[in-house]
Amino acid sequence: MKAIILAGESKDDIEAFGKGKALINFKNIPLIEYTINALRNSEVIDYILVVGNKELLSPIIGNKVDKIVDQEKEMLDNLLKGMSYFNDDKIIVSTCDIPLITSDAINDFIAISKCLEVDVCYPIIKKESYENKYPDVKRTYASLQEGRFTGGNLIMLNPDKIKGIEKNIRYLIEHRKNPIKMAKTLGPTIILKMLSNKLTIEKLEYYINEKFYIKCKAVSTSYPEIGTDIDHIEDINILEKYT
Repeated sequence: MKAIILAGESKDDIEAFGKGKALINFKNIPLIEYTINALRNSEVIDYILVVGNKELLSPIIGNKVDKIVDQEKEMLDNLLKGMSYFNDDKIIVSTCDIPLITSDAINDFIAISKCLEVDVCYPIIKKESYENKYPDVKRTYASLQEGRFTGGNLIMLNPDKIKGIEKNIRYLIEHRKNPIKMAKTLGPTIILKMLSNKLTIEKLEYYINEKFYIKCKAVSTSYPEIGTDIDHIEDINILEKYT
């Protein structure tokens, strides 16, 4: 299976870290190398493409991945550019800022997702599971009838289906840290159900399927490291304790 690592430099990252996340030092190793190593050690990933600052990344990871392509201005444009290199009906997409990720976590997510006949598989982690393993890491949680969940930083998708809902995805990416705004694009019924804790995972999947004409599935994972990313400079010190 092919994998894309999104390693583009955003303006916010430059202001917060002085560089793109991919090249932040985490235990004296560039952050992106943790994702690369986990994908390389996976049983099912046979090709890794990175989208980012090619000039800066090539000297550091050029011999560790199969291809590096220059970034665009927006995250979705980076994804679309990366997908354009593949004809596969399913690919894995990862961010570059998940230093605790493991090949076991990747293999488990892919094994579950490949058995589902859907266009998009997205990992979710129960709050209890996450906080049991990483008690002092702050996450954003969405309240559903089955409990409170945080999202992961991997996704399995069908490239052709993604291209057809580009506008909606742009909105969801822009507000990916805000569950209420993400739900807003699905309509008032979803918001009311979410606020009253009456929204189930199955119902949310149904609404997405109906609104976007795309089959999606939330994959509840027992590997919290999939959702352990770096948003702020203080996250580095917190997460380094767990390595």
